[in-house]
Amino acid sequence: MRRLALLLWVLLAACSRGPDEVALRSEVQSRIDKTFKPGLLELAALKRQGSSPLPAASSGVERVLVYFNATLRLREGYDFKDWEGLSPATLAQVLGGKERGVFGVKAKENQPGDLLRIYGSGIYERSAQGWASVAAGPGETPRAPADPGNAAASISSKRYLDRLAAVVDIGPPGIDAESDKIISEELENALRTIARRRARAQELLTFASGPADGEYARVADAILGTVARRGRRAKSIGVETQGSIENALLLGRGQADYGIVQSDVAWLAASGAGPFAAEGPLAKIAALGSLYPEPVHIVVSASSPIRSVEDLRGKRVEIGTSHSGSRLNAVSVLQAHGIALKDLGEVRGEGTQAALRELRNGRIDAFFITVGAPARALQRLAAEHPVRLLPISAPAAARVVAEQPGVVRLTLPANTYPGQTEAIPTLAPTALLAATVDTPSDEVKALLEVAFEATDYLTAGSAQGVKIDKGTGLRGVSIPLHAAAAAYFGAPAPTRK
Repeated sequence: MRRLALLLWVLLAACSRGPDEVALRSEVQSRIDKTFKPGLLELAALKRQGSSPLPAASSGVERVLVYFNATLRLREGYDFKDWEGLSPATLAQVLGGKERGVFGVKAKENQPGDLLRIYGSGIYERSAQGWASVAAGPGETPRAPADPGNAAASISSKRYLDRLAAVVDIGPPGIDAESDKIISEELENALRTIARRRARAQELLTFASGPADGEYARVADAILGTVARRGRRAKSIGVETQGSIENALLLGRGQADYGIVQSDVAWLAASGAGPFAAEGPLAKIAALGSLYPEPVHIVVSASSPIRSVEDLRGKRVEIGTSHSGSRLNAVSVLQAHGIALKDLGEVRGEGTQAALRELRNGRIDAFFITVGAPARALQRLAAEHPVRLLPISAPAAARVVAEQPGVVRLTLPANTYPGQTEAIPTLAPTALLAATVDTPSDEVKALLEVAFEATDYLTAGSAQGVKIDKGTGLRGVSIPLHAAAAAYFGAPAPTRK
């Protein structure tokens, strides 16, 4: 009997850890109504799945992570493919889930009565009044571990690795900072080149995507995964790059079969302008279609006195790496507001991860990033370190659109990110699926069918992929279409010089 009583006590204690189902249901519905239009989504069902303890708060208060399954009913129609609407990624973020844990988003507009199912979670603290929902602290957002791989070096390559080790491991006091920077940059370039050459040597279809943790890579992986499952050309590989400018160069040089390139970058590449002036026009690049918009985000801390782009004069600003579309857009937006790079207090070009870290630590005042919204990294940052987005003024936006083919005006709706209470007018190039003019037409047609009709991007972990739709496939296209793409979209056949 004592054992039975003890068992019942343990079970009751476990069940009381965190809010009960009634309280949880009320709190989840409140979260939804604060972000989406009130009345749009009704919490039709909720099942509490369990909980796990978290380290106590700094005050010593007990904290717990609660898991649940929620079923939401749409009271009105909603098109999750709308480029200026809220994304399933926003819904996942609000309910403490991931994009892969959202089900029921349809290829066309969702209708009233449709059900959405979400695997969610929430962090709660015990108080005198019961359990209260709190924001996640730094490091409490789950992250997938990277796969280090286990390939062994060949005898020949091992000799070069030994030589490299000898360069780096020269004993105390070690190499200086400048040498470390040079070696790191050269190794990064060498690793990308090795990956590309190995892929082509194995007769793989190579897809130039972007950084490994970026949205381009997720979209490319989703498309290639569908291609492989269909068995049309299972030998395919996504190649990590710095981003749009490098992707365009690889396509233009024949070192990649497909790639994703910002629409404005594609126009510069085809024209031989801007960062492509030394290379000259990359005339072989052809557009296959626009995938989704990539809004320009200008991010400052919520407590910052900076309220406009003009206020960036004299400030420390991260504008993106040298081969990124973010840098190109940052320069264009600044110039459209009458600001040259020399007018900034300090110009950084270390990339997104460094920008997130440096803004949080107060070592920069603002950063630019061109990325599909909502961006996961910005969602995490806004949840841990309140931020604001700067608007792009209407006159400046008009100047950029007039000068940069492929850029469209766009508004980020309120609640795209935690704490963002107002809509933000901005600009957006589009993520352009690209190939070369001599890519076989049957292969292009098959890839377009996969990309625009057959891939479940949400299940593959790409929230931006949800916005890929044949109806917007020509929006923002800035260079001539491949002949097969023109036929697919019903557009006029391309003419080339």
